[in-house]
Amino acid sequence: MRLAAADPAAPPLIDFGFLDVGDDLEVLAEGTEMIREIMAGAAFGGTVEEEVHPGAGLRGRELRDAIRNRATSVYHGVGTCRMGGDDRAVVGPDLRVRGIDGLRVADASIMPSITGGNTNAPCYMIGEKAAEAVLAGS
Repeated sequence: MRLAAADPAAPPLIDFGFLDVGDDLEVLAEGTEMIREIMAGAAFGGTVEEEVHPGAGLRGRELRDAIRNRATSVYHGVGTCRMGGDDRAVVGPDLRVRGIDGLRVADASIMPSITGGNTNAPCYMIGEKAAEAVLAGS
């Protein structure tokens, strides 16, 4: 994550780095081909009428381009600025960013690891904790 502009109201630039590691793109392309074979197999008895995305006609470079354009995650980004009391933590237990006055982080990124369930309720708790701290002037 980085600033998009000097304007504090401008939304930040967020890049999760999808497909930046090793063979991620190749694994997804191979997985797409495997799914196509499975769906065309006898177990599904011809019940699949068509491939909607990325599209049955896409192979090779076109398939990889489609994957690049559509790859996303259903998981929430957590742990990118972990909260804790040790030197490796970016955010302290008071939600203040270490070394930057007046900046707090109050979202799922402070979670050291993803929760076993949906992150919605823990994010409400984090937001409420931040609101209490700001209102208390601490």
